[in-house]
Amino acid sequence: MTVASPTPLPAIIALARSGALDRARRLFRDVGLESVTDDPAILSVHGRLLKDEARQAPATDRARLWREAGDAYARAAGLSGATYHLINAATLALLAGDRTTADERAGRVLGKLDGGDTGPETPYYVAATRAEALLLLGRTGDAESALREALRLAPEAWEDHASTLRQFTLILDALDTDAAWLSPLQPPRSLHFAGPLALADDAGLRARIDAVLAEERIGFAYGALAGGADLIISEAVLAQGAELHLILPTPPDVFRAESAAPLGGDWPARFDAVLDQAATLSIMDPHLTTTTMLHIQLAAEVAMGRAVMNAAAIASEAIQLLVIHPDTATGATAMIDEHWQRSGRRNIRLDAPRLSKAVGRGRPLPVGPGNGCLTAMLAVSLGEEDGPGPDTPPPGIMGRIAEALAGAAPPIVTPVFGGNVLHLAFANPAEAAGTAELISRAFPATARISGHYGVASLVESPFGDKDALIGLSAEFAPDMLSSTPPGAIHLSETFTAALHGWAAISPGETPYVGDLPRGVETMSVYALMPAGR
Repeated sequence: MTVASPTPLPAIIALARSGALDRARRLFRDVGLESVTDDPAILSVHGRLLKDEARQAPATDRARLWREAGDAYARAAGLSGATYHLINAATLALLAGDRTTADERAGRVLGKLDGGDTGPETPYYVAATRAEALLLLGRTGDAESALREALRLAPEAWEDHASTLRQFTLILDALDTDAAWLSPLQPPRSLHFAGPLALADDAGLRARIDAVLAEERIGFAYGALAGGADLIISEAVLAQGAELHLILPTPPDVFRAESAAPLGGDWPARFDAVLDQAATLSIMDPHLTTTTMLHIQLAAEVAMGRAVMNAAAIASEAIQLLVIHPDTATGATAMIDEHWQRSGRRNIRLDAPRLSKAVGRGRPLPVGPGNGCLTAMLAVSLGEEDGPGPDTPPPGIMGRIAEALAGAAPPIVTPVFGGNVLHLAFANPAEAAGTAELISRAFPATARISGHYGVASLVESPFGDKDALIGLSAEFAPDMLSSTPPGAIHLSETFTAALHGWAAISPGETPYVGDLPRGVETMSVYALMPAGR
């Protein structure tokens, strides 16, 4: 069957990437694409949808779905001749338990490559494809050599490396073969760093920090830039050629005045020098004129989460480096230490002496703006699948929502409806994400859910005895809702990053969707892929 052009393939792919897999599969089916057998692009998307379904399916259904996905890619390969389609077909046959078909397809891939039939692919992809075909054929030594050549051709294509290494891990597991040889080929590690403000800067401490960075193969580092431990570690990261990603609670001039200038000496100048060399700079609230402890906590949670996200994206490991002294039993460093340790990830601690008690921050910082709180906020729009529009409330909506939320964490304020949008707020991103998944499962085809994590003010409502949240952060989630398709959960970058520090998130569970314009700035948006969807 041939489908008249144009097809809705771009929309289907966009839905799948945004996390609305049910809707993507339904659209693919409803427009008749499941029966197409003579279009390689459609067959490739069919294979991808079946592959996504297999990853989330019960073990009893997985082999069948792997096989169907592989067959779709094989039909695409027969039409296109592309090694991309054929190598996917080969690996999926192996995952389905069909070693004979996997070997036959892998052999054809090698034949194409040996004959120079590489298509428009990059040198990295050609070498990685050869390595994958060799691995499928059980030629592990040759596969390792080919993989090393691929990595040499694109030494900093970390996400490509990660995708290849994940694929190799699946194959080695299916072959029941030791995967230990992949470990030295992993991309460098990601580091979260922190420590006290008033800290003695001596050669011994610097040597120990340098040793940790070298031994752990740190390639990416995430943290703030306060005078003391933050600045010392940041300088060491840059000196070793790693990427430095700064996450500040307030604009640099505000943070510099409150966290570097009070230490005197050359700390302010060092702050400026490091800031100029950072790979990226993120500011939790660009409008603040005073740093608050809540914004420091938010920046720390986001920095920890971004280190974890980066490590997951490149199939590596995230670790933490803390510089401590006896006075860090309480305060921000203690909070950061406890938060990281809760995740079970590795934590390296270096003891260091403190400066004189007379040296430190110029004045105590406020806890937050007004009656501030750090909260994860959700905006939920529920519509009827066959109704006039996505914002049409389904019948019996209140009862169905109550049933869906029966197992959810308690919100920190009373949920309220504004128009057809339900507003919810929770103590942390893990509780909010869990609630979003409950709602999504209850309304799989119609729920549009967006989330943001930030500092808001908790105030007494003038319309009753219940509290309410106000402030710019409270507006983010509703603003995102208009770009969230039915069946999807979209999260701000702040929510997504912090969530990775609060919960164990599998690779691919929070894919990047795109950027949403917001005034003169843009907001990066991610999808949450609920388990079993």
